[in-house]
Amino acid sequence: MRLSWWLAVLLLGWAGSAEAQVLSTYVREQVGTLPKGRFLVSMVNVTASLDSMYGRNGQKQSLSSNLNQGVSFQKITEEDSVRGNQLSGLFLSNGVSLSDSAGTLSGTISGSVSGKIPVLGYGLTDDTGIYLSIPVLNFRISSRYRFTPSSATSGLVSQLQASDQSSVASEFNTALANSLESKLTRAGLTWNPEVNRDYLGDAQITVLRMIPSDPGSWKRSLQPHVILPTSTTADLRDLYGLRAGDRRFGFGMKFAAEKEFLSRFKFNVGLSGTYLFNSTQGRRLPKDSADSLGELVDPAARIGGGARFQGQTQLRYTFPRWVGVNMGMVYQRRLQEKISGGLQPAEAYALASGRSSFQLLSGYASVDLNSIQSFLEGGFLFPAQAELGVGLPLAGQNAVAEPVVELQGTMFF
Repeated sequence: MRLSWWLAVLLLGWAGSAEAQVLSTYVREQVGTLPKGRFLVSMVNVTASLDSMYGRNGQKQSLSSNLNQGVSFQKITEEDSVRGNQLSGLFLSNGVSLSDSAGTLSGTISGSVSGKIPVLGYGLTDDTGIYLSIPVLNFRISSRYRFTPSSATSGLVSQLQASDQSSVASEFNTALANSLESKLTRAGLTWNPEVNRDYLGDAQITVLRMIPSDPGSWKRSLQPHVILPTSTTADLRDLYGLRAGDRRFGFGMKFAAEKEFLSRFKFNVGLSGTYLFNSTQGRRLPKDSADSLGELVDPAARIGGGARFQGQTQLRYTFPRWVGVNMGMVYQRRLQEKISGGLQPAEAYALASGRSSFQLLSGYASVDLNSIQSFLEGGFLFPAQAELGVGLPLAGQNAVAEPVVELQGTMFF
């Protein structure tokens, strides 16, 4: 008799939910644009651990906790729809109660994400500039697991060996040791315990237009933007569900305002919204509410139009000539999208739709060095800015719950 079964495992990382990769990224706001004919070249670098996330219920949890669980003999029989009754009979005939523990699954998951976001800008007029950016993300993930059999399991194996069923006992042990891989293979997923991959994101073109204002009043700007679907295509076999963009066309608008007071303080507020167009994409879908792996697949699911928003406030204090200190808060939100199709049960699409939203509230602090004024006074070779900051997640859903370190360098020509 051949045993073909697997143990239930929970989500390792982001399977079935690419939105669960949102980071607390932050770029200091400035209401202004380039003078006519001037270029800007900037590089933003972000780094964050991936050890913990905010789940769908908003609770912060370690990724490693997804691998730590107890397994009963009842669970083993339920997981195999073909041989469940046969397994149940095997256990009971050898004096094992289905409610007994078969053992524990334990493991560790750790990783990091680092991103580079180059930005190129050009001043069309003294009040209007155009900017192009495209992110590249690198994911490094390491994961390990092992199954520790209970005394009941050890006793069962001994009984099978003693009753001339050594082949069954051997296969039983092998199935326990390889339970995760067996589960993923059956679900059409691949798991690599060591991941080091780069992913291209969606390009964004932004036009920044200053709104005329009186001297000393609020400086304001409008920033229409277009999203281009340049991101790396998602691999439906990838357990982690990694990618760096939506791979969908989109457009949006941002409004920003800034007010200077007490000569060295600046207060900045911004609000932006982006609409993503309908798309046809391959998606993994949960077979039921307990399925975190997304065991069903639709290679051509229909993704309805979606919207995401961001609000930001920032307070800045500038020291003479060179140094600025910034503090702020950012709220990011993505509304639930409708996922539909006819290949899988309607419930699967409804569950996937319910998992498509995210939100994240973060606080930030940074310090920057600025040579622009010194350059204008003839005391520095070229105008440039450098900034080092950290973002601290405060609350969220389907988002990374780790601090983000950000370094940005900008040069003007």
